[in-house]
Amino acid sequence: MQDMEHLSVISPKVVLFVKKNAEETSSGNALVIIECSAEQNHGDRNNHESASKQMDVSKIVNELKMQESSFKSNLWEAVERLMFIKRNEISSLEDFLISVKDCGAAARGNKVNQATKSHTASTTDSDKKHSAASTSRSHKKRALCHRTGPLLPVEMVEHLRKRIGSATKIVHVEDIGARNAVHVEVPQELSENLRSVLHSIGITQLYSHQAESIQASLTGKNVVVATMTSSGKSLCYNLPVIEALSQSSSSCALYLFPTKALAQDQLRAFLAMTKGFSGSLNVGIYDGDTNQQERTRLRQNARLLITNPDMLHVSILPHHRKFGRILANLRYVVIDEAHVYNGAFGCHTALILRRLRRLCSHVYGSDPSFVFSTATSANPREHCMELANLPTLELIQNDGSPAARKLFILWNSEDSAIEDISFLFAEMVQHGLRCIAFCKTRKLCELVFCHTREILQETAPHLAESICSYRAGYIAEDRRRIESDLFNGKLSGIAATNALELGIDVGHIDVTLHLGFPGSIASLWQQAGRAGRRERPSLAVYVAFEGPLDQYFMKHPNKLFGSPIECCHVDAKNQQVLEQHLACAALEHPLSLFYDGKFFGSGLNSAIMSLKSRGFLSYDPSCDSAAKIWNYIGYQKMPSHSVSIRSIERERYKVMDDQEKEIEEIEESKAFFQVYEGAVYLNQGKTYLVTSLDLSSKIAWCQKADVNYYTKPRDRTDIHVVGGNVAYPAPAKLSNQFSRTTARADPCRVTTTWFGFYRVHKGSNMIFDKVNLALPKYTYTSQAVWVPVPRSIIKAVESKQLEYRAGLHAASHAVLHVVPLRIICNLSDLAPECADPHDGSYFPERILLYDQHPGGTGVCVQVHPFFMELLATALELLTSCHCREDDGCPNCIQSFCCKSYNEVLHKDAAIMIIKGILDANISSDSSGS
Repeated sequence: MQDMEHLSVISPKVVLFVKKNAEETSSGNALVIIECSAEQNHGDRNNHESASKQMDVSKIVNELKMQESSFKSNLWEAVERLMFIKRNEISSLEDFLISVKDCGAAARGNKVNQATKSHTASTTDSDKKHSAASTSRSHKKRALCHRTGPLLPVEMVEHLRKRIGSATKIVHVEDIGARNAVHVEVPQELSENLRSVLHSIGITQLYSHQAESIQASLTGKNVVVATMTSSGKSLCYNLPVIEALSQSSSSCALYLFPTKALAQDQLRAFLAMTKGFSGSLNVGIYDGDTNQQERTRLRQNARLLITNPDMLHVSILPHHRKFGRILANLRYVVIDEAHVYNGAFGCHTALILRRLRRLCSHVYGSDPSFVFSTATSANPREHCMELANLPTLELIQNDGSPAARKLFILWNSEDSAIEDISFLFAEMVQHGLRCIAFCKTRKLCELVFCHTREILQETAPHLAESICSYRAGYIAEDRRRIESDLFNGKLSGIAATNALELGIDVGHIDVTLHLGFPGSIASLWQQAGRAGRRERPSLAVYVAFEGPLDQYFMKHPNKLFGSPIECCHVDAKNQQVLEQHLACAALEHPLSLFYDGKFFGSGLNSAIMSLKSRGFLSYDPSCDSAAKIWNYIGYQKMPSHSVSIRSIERERYKVMDDQEKEIEEIEESKAFFQVYEGAVYLNQGKTYLVTSLDLSSKIAWCQKADVNYYTKPRDRTDIHVVGGNVAYPAPAKLSNQFSRTTARADPCRVTTTWFGFYRVHKGSNMIFDKVNLALPKYTYTSQAVWVPVPRSIIKAVESKQLEYRAGLHAASHAVLHVVPLRIICNLSDLAPECADPHDGSYFPERILLYDQHPGGTGVCVQVHPFFMELLATALELLTSCHCREDDGCPNCIQSFCCKSYNEVLHKDAAIMIIKGILDANISSDSSGS
């Protein structure tokens, strides 16, 4: 009780002692403790019990959370006052309590005066003040820094450690040492003309890997450069290309970049480098933003064509005759950021490159050399060889570029990760450190930007406009402006999705912040590599969410910093994707089993037969089988237009403001997550309220708003397997038919249903309202591989007091982990069926993986024959993993791509379920024999 009395002194807004018969006073949200005699207490007990039975449990929980937040806030205020008023006078708890009593009244009086002034302000700004009050409440528990003096990254670490409340959040600091540059002379093979170009831009020596790569390319070898971010890889391909184009007036080159922004950035760099070059190179970008007049000019005159795989697929290859001059004289094909081409996107790109090489060989008699640039990965040579089907490839990976010291902080949020990263973002900007805050989703990106700007408006108003947000979905004009402002130093910081992960030159960056694990070790290092260019020390901060995956890395930093970079996977033999591209290739130039096997592999014959039976191909029957020429006869004029290589949706919703100005376009599958009626929609830090959603015209109408909350959709995704009653197990009594179990591969429908949305307070992140909403379901067809779980296994799990939903969820993750051991694929191509942790409705009793791409890519079909073997491998993985937590670790049951954020997992339950399925399958096999 004495401790409670101390608390009442420190935080009277939380704990308040009053006498039994004292005059009633306002207690706000305080916990009131009434001092009374034993007799009085006994008399009131029945009344208290009666009242407590009538209270809703959720209200009690919310009240306790409010009490906790208020206590932290008020305790922090007391500590702050003592820090700045009493300095070193406090030596004991008694001194502490006396000091609080002495200065508490004055401090509270000042707050009353401030509140009175606020209350007398103009009522026309009431909504704005309400939002500001919420912001103030959210930041009140944190002592905001108002200083703006410059700090170095190393000094910032010490600054954060000394801040009260921050030291305990810094759970680890990894000190990554500097690396010295290895310089060599410019290769003698380069012409004097090119040497003068290098001198004009201040380059007198090259890094060792640059010289090695350039020499290999000049001799006609295929090359892959796999070095760290900002190691000067673009020079590795630009110099051989410029040399080739300068030596012959007819020679041409083709550059492929995965994004338009990267293409624009590299064009600027190329033009700057060749500004003083004698001779016409005629370089230009040919993509979806290029107007018709410029396209015609480039087709007729360009010698260096910059494009992307999408345009190569739908425009250049189908109309290759228009590009005949370029293809006939093609010396180099440059593929930048090659690590992006993995999984389904990589599979499509690999077949597009085979179509390109086939046309060059059969029609135009050219054989270009390939130059790949890639971030560090576990298998750069094998990946790029498979990507372009090359017989030989020289790997350049001894990095000769310098790297400055990097400090990498692991920051474990105790309350809100969004608030913490916003606080850190503001700190960096205030102290002169240019910063990128990486966020996993568009909404998180906008929220972090808004929170950070609110903090800066309070701590350093002159810097509030020096930050911005950057993500997919912005119109091209806005993206170009933001990129330019960041590169030119007009912006001090930016909150971004992985759209800035690739090598766009954004000028010098001192700090990268990472909100949650980005999905792979490679992505984390790629993002962190954006800081510290030009040999200056840098800082990276990984801010963890509360989920099991982030918390695992917080507890085991060595697992993060000691883990190898992942492999890149491409399966160019995927039969379904192969058939799609063979139809495109047949339109471009007739197919031949004899001549095209070297491009399309051993699956060519079966794929041609399949296309013939489906009415896409035909041949001249007068020719013998070896000389058959297969022509395209399909019903589609341009088959490439029906093959989406990135699963890009054609159906989109426009977001329009009340002035009928278009703000953004959103894919149909994402629209109902972002712009439903009543949604708070964020764009470049501006807040809009969606007033209506016109489903017929696909327009979301919105107006600017100033609200102190954000919205979160309520939705559920169901997988319905198409293939008979056996495909979707019924609950309880009908599931006895699965006493024996066998894996199945079937078509499936993936359906997302929206029920409404929550309104969530910005400051506390607490839900305060639930709204029902009727929206159309979003459905696409795909493929699934699955196995039912016998009811006997479910009962056995429950008899051990374990939750079978958590076990099923964990088991599906474990199976997903081991799929790449048998099938060449990227884990992002598949998704497990994950139990919604907040939905207690019936969940199918099965382990299921499905293809995330509409229409499927055939991965599940490939998995099917090995599914039971994969279950056995998954069981071995679980039993051999030494982690002790029920929710496992990233090596066993936690998945980087879990849509339920790895909630509701149980390792032991997963082991029981998988073992039970395997035992049932063995029994089925033995009884069948």
